[in-house]
Amino acid sequence: MSSGIDWRIPPSMPRWLAEVPADRPVVLLLRHSVRDYLPPGDAGYVLPINAVGTQLGQELGRMLQGRLRTLHTSPLVRCRQTAEVLRESANASLPIVADPLLGDPGVYVVDGHRAWANWEALGHEGVMAHLVSAEDALVGMARPDAAARYLVHHMLATAGEVPGLHIFVTHDSLVTATAARLLDRPLGVDAWPWYLEGAFFWRDQTGLHAAYQNEHRAAITEPLCGFEETDVLEFARREIVRTVGPDCKARFFLAGGAFKTLLTGRPPRDIDLWAASTEDRACLIQQLVQRGGVPLSARPFSEAFEIAGRVVEVPHKVEPSTLEERLGHFDLALSAVGVEHRPADHWRVCIHPLARRSVQLRKVLLLKPLANWKYALTTLERMRRYAAELDFICPIDEEAEVWRVFEAQPPDMRARMLDRFGQTCFGGFDVREGALARCGLSLDRHLVGWQAVSQAEC
Repeated sequence: MSSGIDWRIPPSMPRWLAEVPADRPVVLLLRHSVRDYLPPGDAGYVLPINAVGTQLGQELGRMLQGRLRTLHTSPLVRCRQTAEVLRESANASLPIVADPLLGDPGVYVVDGHRAWANWEALGHEGVMAHLVSAEDALVGMARPDAAARYLVHHMLATAGEVPGLHIFVTHDSLVTATAARLLDRPLGVDAWPWYLEGAFFWRDQTGLHAAYQNEHRAAITEPLCGFEETDVLEFARREIVRTVGPDCKARFFLAGGAFKTLLTGRPPRDIDLWAASTEDRACLIQQLVQRGGVPLSARPFSEAFEIAGRVVEVPHKVEPSTLEERLGHFDLALSAVGVEHRPADHWRVCIHPLARRSVQLRKVLLLKPLANWKYALTTLERMRRYAAELDFICPIDEEAEVWRVFEAQPPDMRARMLDRFGQTCFGGFDVREGALARCGLSLDRHLVGWQAVSQAEC
């Protein structure tokens, strides 16, 4: 029982709190505080921290005073309680943000129901041995190395450029597996974290660092994630099971800009699921509704639902019926990434070579000729928005191709292209102003009515 042990702050914590840089963002993936004994076979979803856990949390919180910048936590109660104690004791006024990558189910679990069979068959030690050293994925779980890299990528992106400590409260399995993968060490049972022990990650001029217990690894290879097949597949599995569920009978594609998450570390705003047939589309929508998807206002080209913290859009069109053809209908190379879902947990990845090239060059490239040339202005707005989000370059010659397409149209088509831009874009990035200038119009004159663009002065 935990009450019979003299629990203390793990000695690695004051050491690394003293050694990590104070002038940089530092991520701490921290195991929750002390709880009571967990009976065999009990996942402990509702088990809280105990009185000793509160005392230890207060002690660690006092050590964090003046340094704590953000707090994220697994949704489970003992993690949330740990975060609350840390915040109060650190005298920090900041929100506590629940993050499902930290637990329930966590980044290493794709389908919690199926994954639990691994604990029943292998026991906790067996599952942990797999997480710290194996390459394949257990049933209902993610490939461990890809999951670990994505979690660290996500945490560092969440911390942003704010110097100080950014704490992510989680569970022993996530701390151990993530530390093992980033340290490149198959940590055994003797290296599992104590309560309130964690792994630290930060960047400096030499690269990415990982520190855990007595281990420190510097200059870790980056980027942690990208448009590699394993990263793309694991992202798709996680997002589809989270929203559509693990047992959908439809064949469909997750494709488009959602995969930018692998580059930014930030969750996608929405995901687009393209059904392969009319029957598949009906099945997909039925599945979303059955899982509690809330219908959103009508959109020009799709039905949209809010579910599990995501907006899921299901386009009206069900052609083309292959993933390769679907990717060929995009105009931005960064969108030409997709995964095909088939029933019975079958998956297939397709990544356009120019998508990888775009990432390699850090440039927003076009797929030419533009398949959606009537929406060329929308494409240009997205190019500039992607460049801003990713800190990429928007090449002059790529933008020139969009303007070439626009200027090659007769006045009435340019007017319709401006109309389409107004219906499909967030606005901004000076695209409308640039288009109107090419038509010899000011923005004020254009706002009088769209039809002005098609007059002889254009």
